[in-house]
Amino acid sequence: AVEGFTESVALEVKPEWNIKFQLIEPGGFRTDWSGRSMVFAEQRHPAYDHLDAKKKAEGRHHTQVGDPIKGAKAMYDLAVMEDPPFRIVLGSDAYQAVMGKIDTYSENYKKYEKVSNSTDIDE
Repeated sequence: AVEGFTESVALEVKPEWNIKFQLIEPGGFRTDWSGRSMVFAEQRHPAYDHLDAKKKAEGRHHTQVGDPIKGAKAMYDLAVMEDPPFRIVLGSDAYQAVMGKIDTYSENYKKYEKVSNSTDIDE
């Protein structure tokens, strides 16, 4: 949702305002986010019985590849760039995940290319 909103607003803002938008997609950083600062509901909703978010978070705790100091520096460097990228991932895990997603999207779009291109008006 944030990604779609940012993409839309970036297209609507007047260029002369010189507002730069960035989508930073971070991977996991070795903080206490998935440790004692993570709080879980005492009762789980039945729709999520097949997932164990607490166990998954605890399994990631202090195993993330990202260094928070390096991540903060990278974000600062991006914030002060004259011509920053609109979209960037931070962390080798995030990079790997995004590249996998791009491959999946590409395969899907190619597979259904005929359907995608079948809806134009015949002239």
